[in-house]
Amino acid sequence: MILHILTKAPDSSASTQMQQAIGGQDAVLLIEEAVTAALDPTWEAWQQCQSRIFLLSEDLVSRGLTNIAADNELPTLEVDGFVALTEQYEKTVTWY
Repeated sequence: MILHILTKAPDSSASTQMQQAIGGQDAVLLIEEAVTAALDPTWEAWQQCQSRIFLLSEDLVSRGLTNIAADNELPTLEVDGFVALTEQYEKTVTWY
């Protein structure tokens, strides 16, 4: 079980590589520019990971995307949730 942390936009090569590496029990946390995935609810990873993909709330706030994420019912986590998530997974991989 791996927690994948994506820092780049959904159309980046890092995102593509991450999507190819995700296993069936892995989870994804979108931070920094990756939270722009909230703008595209049809992004392939939303379907691929369904209930195992999260957006970092603080990064949504800083980019003015909180309402869009809420309107699309996308799962979000605050920093405390981020820490708890890292404790649940054996390994963490960050995609830059």
